[in-house]
Amino acid sequence: MRAGRLLFVTYLLLAVWSLLLVYSTSYGVAIMRYKVDPSYFFNRQLLFYGLGLLGLLICSRINVKLFYQRVTLRILSLGLLGLLVLVLVTGNAANNAQRWLSIFGVTFQPTETVKLLLILVIATVFLRKGCGVRVQHWVLGFLFLTIALVFLQPDLGTALILGVIIGVALFLTSGVGLSRLVRVFIWAFGLIILVATLIYFFHPDFFSAAKLGRFAFLDPFNLENLDASYQLRNGYYAIGSGGVFGTGLGGSIQKLGYLPEPHTDFIMTVIAEELGVFGVIWTIFLLMLLSFTALYIAVCSHFIFDSMVCIGVAAWISVQMFLNLGGVSGIIPLTGVPLPFISYGGSSVVMLSCAVGFVMAAARRNLLAKSREVVYL
Repeated sequence: MRAGRLLFVTYLLLAVWSLLLVYSTSYGVAIMRYKVDPSYFFNRQLLFYGLGLLGLLICSRINVKLFYQRVTLRILSLGLLGLLVLVLVTGNAANNAQRWLSIFGVTFQPTETVKLLLILVIATVFLRKGCGVRVQHWVLGFLFLTIALVFLQPDLGTALILGVIIGVALFLTSGVGLSRLVRVFIWAFGLIILVATLIYFFHPDFFSAAKLGRFAFLDPFNLENLDASYQLRNGYYAIGSGGVFGTGLGGSIQKLGYLPEPHTDFIMTVIAEELGVFGVIWTIFLLMLLSFTALYIAVCSHFIFDSMVCIGVAAWISVQMFLNLGGVSGIIPLTGVPLPFISYGGSSVVMLSCAVGFVMAAARRNLLAKSREVVYL
């Protein structure tokens, strides 16, 4: 099967799998907490995937020559920074974080859009200007500004994805030398320490008990950590109850009021409880298949823009999956990031779908290049 077709089939399988799991994990929450129809979250997730599929088809047909134009880079950069500034000024606050925007009655999370925009911005910069030292400085400055704005929301999980993974992945793709990367790491690490120190002394309330409570994962059953580790412990109970074969689809107990958000961040724990080890393996397999297919398309591409976009998207999916699974399993602190393509959420589903569209466009150009029907500039 061609890489583009495999990518699209995997995407469709993830969509169907997500819809099934969202319904199973959310009907109890819909009835007991929100007092709405049992299929409320399922219907909304179906709508999100419908919009995502439309976005995928549009992005897969965007002419790559558009990214050679200076105005495109300006629009992408200003759009990215504008969203982050707007959410800090007029965004909706919830759970001690200001991460959502409401425009014409539609609420969405701008950081999901920022992930894709940042990939496109950096890929466009290297496409138009190469990978000289001045370009690297520009990219580093833009990347730091983006991360700083995300950090202020605060959204530590997204800041980590943008800074450590997507930035590094795209730098490696651009051909920057190893010595240069080492210097960048040292410079970035020192800057992070400096910023954290300044925040601690001039804005100590930033390190609130809620944020520090994330480290309760180190000893979740300690009597002093019971409140902070409540969700993590119930996730453990769900995983332990599932065993190898699970309790059966719809048979979870922990989703009935014990796990606060079983259909979003902690959806994998309910998968483990209801479908056991095989359900977990199947979910991870689909996500990794999508990521590796994107990497394969990147390797086959002779066009730097396509390679950088594909690797950026693969890094986005892989690292977000690691942060989500690492958090719910207690390996790392909880970051609040959703499981890609699986968790309920419109912003995440639509933007990830658009990202898959750009990867499919790269796969199509690879085929055209093989048949000598396109000449790369």
